[in-house]
Amino acid sequence: MMKLAFTGHRPEGLPFGENEDAQSCRVLRRLLWEEIVKRIDDGYDTFYCGAAKGADIICGELVVLAQEKLSMPVQLICVVPFKDQAKGWSDSWLCRYNTLLEKSSQVIQLSEHYYRGCYYTRDRYLVDHTDALIAVYSGRRGGTAYTVQYANEKGKEVTILNPYTL
Repeated sequence: MMKLAFTGHRPEGLPFGENEDAQSCRVLRRLLWEEIVKRIDDGYDTFYCGAAKGADIICGELVVLAQEKLSMPVQLICVVPFKDQAKGWSDSWLCRYNTLLEKSSQVIQLSEHYYRGCYYTRDRYLVDHTDALIAVYSGRRGGTAYTVQYANEKGKEVTILNPYTL
């Protein structure tokens, strides 16, 4: 089994924000789709997603699309940092989140409650349990930067798709 994790910015860190009809989002989705299909062809069969708003959910949805539309024999594992991660999200994000969890092969909940650092624990879990990382990463500081740095320190293969330069 070859395993790959996704990490990426939340909507406020993406050039299209919440507007996924924007050309930059369509291009990013196409690039991610091509990368996922290539990885499946290369033998990756398990994909890990942190299920956060933004790039995480977009990536997870594309894996589900590969499962459904292409009948690809892959599994999606969602790693949730704590039970109420989606509390307070908009109805549209909450619907996408719940659908993603329902369609995933497995949901791993790392904690019952929020605690300081729980997102970093989730990010380390993603890297520690996979062989490679695809990051939707612009270079700005935050959780995605931390995950990319951690993956590099662990000697994992890291592919970066900058959502601003594509």
